[in-house]
Order: sequence, then C-alpha cells, then structure tokens
Amino acid sequence: MLGKLLKYDFRAMWKQFSMIWLAALVIALINRFTLPFNQGSNDGAGGENELLAIITITVFIGVMCAMFVVAMVFVLTRFYRGLLGDEGYLMHTLPVKTWQLVFSKLICAVVVTVISVAVSILAMFLMMPINWIEVFDMELWMSLAQGLLQRPDALLYLGEFFLLCVVALALMITMVYLSMAIGHLFHRRRVLMSVVAFFALDILGNLVIGLVNELGLLRFLDQMAVWGGHIGFWVGITLMLIPAVLMFFATSYLLKHRLNLE
Repeated sequence: MLGKLLKYDFRAMWKQFSMIWLAALVIALINRFTLPFNQGSNDGAGGENELLAIITITVFIGVMCAMFVVAMVFVLTRFYRGLLGDEGYLMHTLPVKTWQLVFSKLICAVVVTVISVAVSILAMFLMMPINWIEVFDMELWMSLAQGLLQRPDALLYLGEFFLLCVVALALMITMVYLSMAIGHLFHRRRVLMSVVAFFALDILGNLVIGLVNELGLLRFLDQMAVWGGHIGFWVGITLMLIPAVLMFFATSYLLKHRLNLE
C-alpha cells in the first residue's frame, strides 16, 4: 500500500513540476547563446544582444525562484491538505498505517527538493561556455577513472556527503511536519501555532545540543571524526537521523491519536 501512496504523491509532484523543471533547463540553454560569455570587446556583438541577454537572464532567475518557492509550497501543502485538511478525511480512512501516510509525504518532499537542486545545478552548467567536445573526450574520462582507481573511496565520500545532505533535509522537513501537527491540535490560529511550535522545536534542539556539549559528548564525537573521515560523516548522519526519526514518529503519533480535522 505504501507503493500506491508513493505513486499518488509522485504523480502529483510530476504534474506540478515537470513543466517548471523543463522550463528552467530550456531557458538556461537559451542563455548559453544570449549571454556575452565569449564575445570580445572589439567585435561590438555584445551590445547588440545586451537587451536579449537581460531579458533571458531575468526570466531564468524568475523561473529558478519560482521553482524553489513552488517546491517549498508543495512540501507544505501536500502534507497539510493531504493529512490535516479536507483530503485528510479520505486519507485517514485508507487501510494503511499513519506512519506510512507521513512517510510517503516525506519521501516525496525530499525527492522534489533534491531534483529541484539537481535541475538548478544542471541549468548552471548549461549556461556556462563549456566546450562539450572536451567534456566527452575519452582521455578526460580515462584520467578520471585512473584517479578513482588510485583513490577508490572517493565515490564513497561523495555518497556519504549526499546522504548527509538528504538526512539534513529530512530533519528539516520532519520538523516542519511535527510543527504543523502540533499547531493543528489547537482549534483556532492553527497556522500561527504551527509557526510557534516550529521555533519552540528549534529552541529545544539548541538546548539539547548545549546540554550534550556540557556533558562533553560533542568533544568525544569530534575526536571520533579525527580518527577517520568516514567516521566523521557517519557521526553527522547519525546525529541528524536520531531527531529526524523521533520527530517522524511523534508526528505519526499525533496524527493517529490526537488528530482534529474540525
């Protein structure tokens, strides 16, 4: 059943983002030919395309800003409308566990954010005056492969860094979800109480970090990080994964036992 929930959420994500992702890449490619990256100062061609360059870069910036704004709104509204709003009456009657409903929203939120970041990075590369013939040069890739063979754990470092970023993103999203679930316990001013709950959770997290620091645990973890680079990554992943899991199950508990859709 979790697979069906994910299919439903990803379908909604694709309908909302497919065009804006494509637009960002297309406009970035147009900017590759309108921005005066490779134009000399004596040919006078830059002045002729200056207005077009300004228009295209402005549209590109607007599309990029819209993409991340829509992504943020998507993360909030998919959870609120699907589990706390009108759709919640239907979703909570499905033969699935509450944690699966929350988990589906969380996975979709993480994926849409990661893809949006990837699209923005790819768009930046498309705008750059890159010689693609050199990029696809086999000697370049053979040199890269030889470097990876000499340092085989480089890909592992890259994977650990990516996992660290994903867990940090999941931590932030679960914090938002828990704040919204707490705010929904109130009968009035639910949005305001959700904001208050978010800042309260942030303060609580800082207090816990301060307490752990006072106990000297952070110094021990820093020493572990010094012993090995991989250990440092996994320590960071674990430290962020623990509160993310706690807030995930706290959100699931509130939705299961304290849900108020009135």
